[in-house]
Amino acid sequence: MRHYLASLLIFSIFNFCQFAEAHFNVNNTERLFLPVDVSAPAMEAETSKRLQPKTAVTGESGDSVASKIVDNTLTLWWETTPLRQSPLGRTAEKVEKNMKAEASFGKTSPTSTEHVVGIKFLAMQSLARLEYRGWVRAGINYNARAASTEAEVLESIDKNKDLVISHLIKTDGSKSQVSFRWNW
Repeated sequence: MRHYLASLLIFSIFNFCQFAEAHFNVNNTERLFLPVDVSAPAMEAETSKRLQPKTAVTGESGDSVASKIVDNTLTLWWETTPLRQSPLGRTAEKVEKNMKAEASFGKTSPTSTEHVVGIKFLAMQSLARLEYRGWVRAGINYNARAASTEAEVLESIDKNKDLVISHLIKTDGSKSQVSFRWNW
């Protein structure tokens, strides 16, 4: 029954359109001015770059990538909000600054190597990072939320290219890899 009514309706509209005529004079019509879109884009390219994760690991879970995007979004918001200048904001920055430490040694002459050891805790993200820069660059990342530890050694090949040897230890197994990292 529905198909019959739909067919009858389409047939009636088709027949009506054959007999209906519209007459207008183009010379008497006014020019149509469409509004120009002057709105700002939803997101600038620079903002988009800052929100995207800097590192992507093959096989990384969607939750991990989403967590990185949320972290970058909160960082960008924090850098641009007036709340940062309030007493609460200054206290939060002081706590964050106190959760970072860096020590350097070994730079006795212009030709000697400077060794830098840094440690950083990101309490809200349940992350800790220990870094070394000197003969090589190396780091150990501990993610309490994911119950994983990753160690990596980086050697610069060129200005923006690194050879990376890494080892990831998780509760369900471990993975070692050698990769080539290219920073855009």
